Amino acid sequence: MKKLLLLTISIVIGLTVSAQTQQGYVKTKGRMVNGKLVPGQGLKGATVSVKGRTAVLVNANDGAFSFPVPDKQFRLDSVRKKGYQLVDMEACPRTYNYSGNPIYIVMETPEQQLQDQLTAERKIRRNLQKQLREQEDEIESLKEQQKISNEEYRQTLQKLYQDQENNEQLIKDMAKRYSELDFDQLDEFYRQVSYCIENGELVKADSLLKTKGDVTKQVEEQLKKGQAILEQETQLSQAKAVHTADIEELSRRCFSYYETFAAQHLNDSAAYYLELRASLDTTNVDWLAETASFIQTYLAEYDKALKYYQLGLRQSQLQYGENNEKTALFFHQIGTHMGKCRGDYNTEMEYLQKALAIRKTLLGEKHIAVATTYYNIGSAYTIQNNYDNALSCFNKVLAIIDSLGESNLYKARCYANIGAVYAEQGDYQNALEYENRSLSIKENILEENHPEIAECYSNTGAVYFHLGNYDKAWEHFNKALVIQEKVFGKNHPDIARSYKLIGDYHYIQNNYDKALECYFKALNIRKTIFPDFHPLIAESYNIIGLAYSAQHDYDNALAYYNKALSIRKLFLGENHSAVAWSYSNIGAIYLDLDELDKALDYHQKALSIRETVLGENHPDLAVSYSFLGSINERRGDYDAALEFHEKALSIRKAVFGENHGKVALDYYNIGTVYYRLENYRAALDFFEKAYMIRKNAFGEDHPNTLKTQETITKVQAKMKESEK
Repeated sequence: MKKLLLLTISIVIGLTVSAQTQQGYVKTKGRMVNGKLVPGQGLKGATVSVKGRTAVLVNANDGAFSFPVPDKQFRLDSVRKKGYQLVDMEACPRTYNYSGNPIYIVMETPEQQLQDQLTAERKIRRNLQKQLREQEDEIESLKEQQKISNEEYRQTLQKLYQDQENNEQLIKDMAKRYSELDFDQLDEFYRQVSYCIENGELVKADSLLKTKGDVTKQVEEQLKKGQAILEQETQLSQAKAVHTADIEELSRRCFSYYETFAAQHLNDSAAYYLELRASLDTTNVDWLAETASFIQTYLAEYDKALKYYQLGLRQSQLQYGENNEKTALFFHQIGTHMGKCRGDYNTEMEYLQKALAIRKTLLGEKHIAVATTYYNIGSAYTIQNNYDNALSCFNKVLAIIDSLGESNLYKARCYANIGAVYAEQGDYQNALEYENRSLSIKENILEENHPEIAECYSNTGAVYFHLGNYDKAWEHFNKALVIQEKVFGKNHPDIARSYKLIGDYHYIQNNYDKALECYFKALNIRKTIFPDFHPLIAESYNIIGLAYSAQHDYDNALAYYNKALSIRKLFLGENHSAVAWSYSNIGAIYLDLDELDKALDYHQKALSIRETVLGENHPDLAVSYSFLGSINERRGDYDAALEFHEKALSIRKAVFGENHGKVALDYYNIGTVYYRLENYRAALDFFEKAYMIRKNAFGEDHPNTLKTQETITKVQAKMKESEK
């Protein structure tokens, strides 16, 4: 198996590709006065209008302005300045090519421009009249010397005067040219030549031009060079054709190798040949996109994938412009990458919205590519606890793909994400329904060991876990892991997630050592893939803290909880359900340590966040109510304790049904309060309910079941004592 790409591609590109900026100046003409340049003046206060953009006001004294140009061309609609007009009336409106050199817009007052044209015309007429007199004198001299006959004399004069009449259009054209000439934009040599011609100093102009050499010979030399270049270009064109054909053949061979290794799940080798193909032509955006996607999905080498995506975006913008589906694809892919791989949800949303805007403009509202972008935007909203917007996006996806029928991959993915939203909202029955729909479709469409099948097993297993069906959860988690290890190897974020979920199973079985082993496996994988500050790293820290807390190792637990809290606040902000869980877990430790004021402070923070982002009947609220009930019980405020525990019970029964381990916990907590109140009959009733649920959910030998049985025995003894 090939591990290292031998051909290195250097890809140095920024995270975002900014629009190029066109520079320009609005100014008056530069003039020649007595053979010296008098530069033009900048026109501050002019307004430059570019198609598709807000007009630019020129604020600089030198008349400088600039504006971003996203494409290769831009249209200059108008340039206005009160009291001035364009010297070249065809300068606007006009389409210009972007250039690193500034554009110059020359304006003059109408009076000055008319004066310049009249002055130029007067000079030219005088020069032509001078030439006429000189030619008349020459003809007279020839006649006197009898070098021409009388008839030749008359014919020559007639032709001279006819030419003079025909010069009228030449006079107007030359006057217009010289009245529009901006001497600032000429180098010194051509300033002097133009000045001499305008002033009729033709001998001097001719002398200046001859200093550059024999123009006839130079033209002949350039024609020869041009012919040689043409021949070289013909040879080069033929070589390019052969080169292109060779590249196509090599690319097909590389792709065939890729397919061979990918079919065997030898992902390193498969990626090697995709990268080798991409190195053949780093301007081929399709190859770059395919390489990046494979590396991201199967190797989880996210930094390398991002470089290919960024190079692809740059090439797409250069070749196709901003408003093109290929450019939209790279915006989409980079956005998804930034959220999933770096936890940068703001950049993710920014890029996805760019992709959506381009696709809606090009393809319309009902195109499958638009649906794909809505799908990813919905996923981003889910992570940010914005469930209403998430469901709105997923419903838009379903509306677009409705015509594709029930058994299609897009619908299966959408069902999975709707299930994820319901799971985040604590509506596990609806979550299970949608996850099972997704799994059923994918099992019919995809091969048995496809990673999306594994993902469905993980998602469905997680819902079963929340519903207290731990056997089903265990079965699904292990199915997922078997596929993932076969497809991805040992070091992939999906495998890390499976270890985390299997650890959750061991945790609920009170097998904390085994849970920690799984949690650390997940953390170690994630640390090799993600940056240190990433939400999934925070998730690992949090669950490791949970396992240490269950073992009463509170120092380690607090250390990991605080690591998780720092990352979550950094990436998710203060008001996020994950931050609430961190506060809740830290509060639980202080409750165990009987530091009730600290415990109350953290649990109230958690409750405040949950009430803000989750609504009234979310099971996470029940967690806060349960802890607040326990804190009040410790303080001896039994009425408040009962009120909070009953709120928790009401929510959990509505969400999970009667026979769930968390409902059993609420029954147990209420029984404890009644025990404190010495209402042993009521206490026994709630403890027995808790016992029956735990026995059915966990088995008779589970520590929670045994603990409940011991408590029942204790209450029964108290009842006997009170009856004596």
